[in-house]
Amino acid sequence: MQMLWDSKLAVGVDKIDNQHKELFNRMNSLMDAMKEGKGKNEVMGTLKFLEEYANRHFSDEEELQRKNNYPKFEIQHKEHEEFKMALKDLRMKLEEQGVSAMLAINLQQSMCGWWKKHIKELDMDLGKYLMSV
Repeated sequence: MQMLWDSKLAVGVDKIDNQHKELFNRMNSLMDAMKEGKGKNEVMGTLKFLEEYANRHFSDEEELQRKNNYPKFEIQHKEHEEFKMALKDLRMKLEEQGVSAMLAINLQQSMCGWWKKHIKELDMDLGKYLMSV
């Protein structure tokens, strides 16, 4: 199952929306590589690519929050750090266990759920806030 972008996930800030779309693409690339049984090196490379992009996205988003005195910055930051830790945990599991169908399924369920929940609950609120200031 792919992570599909739709307009219900738009927060109304072009930079954030475009980055979310790209994050979905990168998550899909990682899941596809795992499901297709790509080699460990290719999966790890795709994961590294995702980690770097997620870090850049979180940094950009948090910079917007600080510049605009967003009142829920700490909550956002905490969730961003939790997601980064989840990616590190995934990397460790891949290094220890290799690529498996079960790991791909767990990744899909946990990461997809996290992104959709985070966008719908926190990033939507951030978008509304940014459009009001």
